[in-house]
Amino acid sequence: MIQKIYAIWIYVNNIQESIDFYEGILEMKFKLREEDWIEFDLDGTSFAILQRQPKQGPLKPQKMRTMFQVNDIEKMKAKFLDNNVKLIGDIREEKYGKVLTFEDPNGHWLELFEPIE
Repeated sequence: MIQKIYAIWIYVNNIQESIDFYEGILEMKFKLREEDWIEFDLDGTSFAILQRQPKQGPLKPQKMRTMFQVNDIEKMKAKFLDNNVKLIGDIREEKYGKVLTFEDPNGHWLELFEPIE
């Protein structure tokens, strides 16, 4: 029986650039670092980044949707625009809330989600 998602992790090309993005722009809470493995705490679920080694070949960005819940999607969109974060479209109004797709520095597609109150 699955109880919860323990961790989601992705490969990155530049660990410091990715730390700056996830901690600085997305404001994720730093959890731990072990060499080229960094974890951020998302209320019991870990989101981790791992430096891709050159011997593994080029990084292939993932277009899967990892969705992060926020309480002010408009504020985050403005922050993304101020920091030249690539947006994939605009904020979409869905029946369950607002969604914004964006790209991290490595080309991975991610989403922000603001639920309907």
